[in-house]
Amino acid sequence: MDVQKVYDTVEWDALERIMQEMSFPEKFVKWIMTCIRTVSYRYTVNGQISRTLRAKCGLRQGDPISLLLFVLVMEYLHRCMGKLHDTREYRFHPKYARLKITNICFADDLMLFSRGDDTSIKSMMKVFDNFSDSTGLKANPQKCKVYFGGTRDIDKHEILAATGFEEGQLPFKYLGVPLSSRKLSIVQCQPLIDKIMARINHWTAKLLNFAGKSQLVQSVVFAIAAYWMQVFPIPKKIIQRIESLCRMFLWSGKIEGSRKAPVAWGRVCDPKKAGGLNIISLKEWNEATMIKLLWNVQAKKDKLWVKWLNAYYIKGQDTQEWQAPHDCSWIIKQIMKSRVLIINDPNWRMKLNDEKFRTRDSYELMREPQPPVSWRSVFYANNARPRSIFHLWLLMLGRIPTKDRLIKFGVQVEQRCCFCIENESIDHLFFQCRFAKSVWEEILIWMGYHRGPEKWSIEKVWIIAETKKKGWQRNILKIAVAETFYMLWKHRNDVIFNNTQMNYSIVADIKYNVVIRSSMNRKLISHVDIENIKIC
Repeated sequence: MDVQKVYDTVEWDALERIMQEMSFPEKFVKWIMTCIRTVSYRYTVNGQISRTLRAKCGLRQGDPISLLLFVLVMEYLHRCMGKLHDTREYRFHPKYARLKITNICFADDLMLFSRGDDTSIKSMMKVFDNFSDSTGLKANPQKCKVYFGGTRDIDKHEILAATGFEEGQLPFKYLGVPLSSRKLSIVQCQPLIDKIMARINHWTAKLLNFAGKSQLVQSVVFAIAAYWMQVFPIPKKIIQRIESLCRMFLWSGKIEGSRKAPVAWGRVCDPKKAGGLNIISLKEWNEATMIKLLWNVQAKKDKLWVKWLNAYYIKGQDTQEWQAPHDCSWIIKQIMKSRVLIINDPNWRMKLNDEKFRTRDSYELMREPQPPVSWRSVFYANNARPRSIFHLWLLMLGRIPTKDRLIKFGVQVEQRCCFCIENESIDHLFFQCRFAKSVWEEILIWMGYHRGPEKWSIEKVWIIAETKKKGWQRNILKIAVAETFYMLWKHRNDVIFNNTQMNYSIVADIKYNVVIRSSMNRKLISHVDIENIKIC
């Protein structure tokens, strides 16, 4: 049932009487009603401001207190519905009688439950009509539906005539997710895919670098999928489709076509200490959310759905031993199936008995442990630009698309370095090329390191060793490493694709970026001179 214009039609006198009946202090009630009754509006019509108009009913949308006051009004409806069990005309829904559930409400979305007979429906609608007459909140017949289960056709017609609503069919959407009596199909999960695709297509992908796209995948896309996952399990094909969309968007900025990913998606989802980006793997997260629901069944006895489950199915039995009957909900079966993942692990049994349960901890236990990489110290507390850090991550994995790698994958390109006549590779481009070598050497001298650049394998070991030392110098070195390698790569691409001339001015740009990014760290700001672009 959808309540029509919930905030605009609330009667003030009814709200005041409700607060008085709920034993709110009289002084507090007067304060609230003064805030409500002193509302006035002015409108602009054809460029002219109208006279002041005084409001006579309703609550202001956007006002923080309006939501709380509306909850009080709906609490009045809940209490009125709760009195139905004292009447002879009303009979509870067969699956809600033990808990005496008549309604569930979230904001203006109201669900009413009753036995499928004309007498019960009429008595329930009579209570709602009395509520509407006293508070001003009325149902919107165009958005209200009646859902039947095991009801005769003749009873259906009588109920539809009594309510004035249309018959609805399962599944239907409630609070953004589909409610169904059967296991969700791929078609029913399509709205989730459509929502993610709409977000990805909306993003201006051409203006985003890899770091920006990875952040959007990690935050927005994961939030959309995680909202569904906290309610029920998502089919594997849907999870694979979502991860495929994320993978294509991350590496190509589009959701169509195909492109070989530089880094496997499993590696991308690894923790940062293991050489990944720590993007959530939806498969393991879905399993972790199912275990969270299992923990709720065992530990959260005060939740309404857990009370209902215990009243009709578990009935005081041990959650770990209880077997779900064949005729129970598919979601309950899926929750109980998650016991297979943890039944032989004592650590999981301890977690199920804890007072608090974090889905993130369960997710980390689900993931296979990966050994930490030696270069993780280069990324910890690195204040370089995100795009530079992402490029450094690809460099550490050896996934930079240099010409030797492109030729290896069958791309026809000239292998010669754009800065010299040697063949381009990661080792040559960043350390052996005369241009890159002079740039890196000047940055090292500027930071106080008097050493000549070596091969990538040697230079990598030296960088890792220096960033593990104590002192503020290591933090500036982390920034300088990321910014230098990114600027060299960017300048290389400008020379190849934009016909830019090789220019040593990128050294000044690197120094500027290092100083500016260091000044953003309160521990490093005293060690840099922003005006003169120096390290103190």
